[in-house]
Amino acid sequence: GNDGGVERGGAGNETHLAQLPLSVIFGSKKSKDYVRREYKQYLRSLSNSSGEEWDDDDDHVASIITLASVIAFWTEDYTDTKRVWELVEPQLQPVDTGAIRMMESVRRLIQHLIRIDDGASSIPREVLSTGSGAAVVGTCCNSHAQNNERKLEISPAEVLYVVYLASLPLDARRGIVYERDVCREDEARSMIEVDDATREQLLAEAALISYAIETCDFDL
Repeated sequence: GNDGGVERGGAGNETHLAQLPLSVIFGSKKSKDYVRREYKQYLRSLSNSSGEEWDDDDDHVASIITLASVIAFWTEDYTDTKRVWELVEPQLQPVDTGAIRMMESVRRLIQHLIRIDDGASSIPREVLSTGSGAAVVGTCCNSHAQNNERKLEISPAEVLYVVYLASLPLDARRGIVYERDVCREDEARSMIEVDDATREQLLAEAALISYAIETCDFDL
């Protein structure tokens, strides 16, 4: 079944899953641990390819893991945006008004963060598309067809951005979610109104994936 909980403290500082908030966007499947193991190795290889020893220092890790490097892995170098659905699958569409509002707010925040990411310009535009045409529903997962019709419509780009956040140390993750909301003087389009509950929910979404990646090889 889906792992519904998240960790608060980043890799190595997990809290018991049962105590934690649920994702409003997606869940992960335990059966896909091999995909997460492959990705965990990839993150470590990024450091090795730079000619340095792997260093768990948060600043070092955050400087090596970029949005482009994360997306390159999950899209086979920008050629297949459906691969990320091996890691997660969309939740069913919420019916509760509060959950619907939260889901919409989180998605607006993700789309905003994609727009203002410094490395986004190096990524093909179609890979980062978050428009309704980019949303994949029903075709992303191998679940039963009747459930697919009720799945949330969300673009691979939005999921990939959350995977990027999940790949960063917790402090770097929080820094992006909490600090990148200032309006740039030359870019009025980058303004967004967002409350702390939305930011915390996005951090929870990233923490869910971070926990799944961190623990994917614990039972080997």
